[in-house]
Amino acid sequence: MFLLIAFAAAALAAEPSSTCLIVGRQLDHKIVDEQTILVRAGGRWHRAVLPDGCPGLVPNRSLVRREASPRLCANDLFEVRDNFTPEVFSLCRFGRFEALPKGTRP
Repeated sequence: MFLLIAFAAAALAAEPSSTCLIVGRQLDHKIVDEQTILVRAGGRWHRAVLPDGCPGLVPNRSLVRREASPRLCANDLFEVRDNFTPEVFSLCRFGRFEALPKGTRP
């Protein structure tokens, strides 16, 4: 019985990671570095650690998703593009999404 209660408390304390998020038609994101992106979905921010990293991913570049779906899932592909030229720097994929604490703003 004690083990069951301890397991339930640990599950409530940890923020679960998600495979997919509902983001609508537009993706609201913040680039942290070449390994991490923050994504807003459902009024909450989520952290996605990119499984293979993403060379060329810096804050002044754009993300262009390959899928136009309202769902964003782990392993979905995106391109890193320059804002002013048609140059594509990288083709990368999203990792799983970890919900940040409510009220967190990047």
